[in-house]
Amino acid sequence: MAAPLAAAQATDLAGNWKMVGWTLPNAIPIKAHLPTLIFKGKQVSGTAGCNTYMGSYTLSGNSITFSDLGLTRMACGEPVEQQEQAFMQTLSGKTLTVTRVGDSLTLTTKDGYMLNIRRSTLQDKK
Repeated sequence: MAAPLAAAQATDLAGNWKMVGWTLPNAIPIKAHLPTLIFKGKQVSGTAGCNTYMGSYTLSGNSITFSDLGLTRMACGEPVEQQEQAFMQTLSGKTLTVTRVGDSLTLTTKDGYMLNIRRSTLQDKK
């Protein structure tokens, strides 16, 4: 059974993570444009699929709260833009529940939607 991420494990978020799936409405993850998260200190950044985003986060017990995230504004095509909009609306300014099993994270919204994320390496960027 998955255990909530303890506050003492906050440093375990440091590094590169890649989206591997989600249950968000109105958007299907696009394999060639999967979002990434890079946690460094209290900062988070990455790609939402095409555009890059940046902001901060706080971890308290099994809850993670993201600041309002900034996003670049390149045109990316309709499917990728839908994905980015769903991803950003889920994280930006929101608090989610964090569950970690090994190198996998699940972020769950208050509505029960889930983002499944796994730790990645630089070679695992795509």
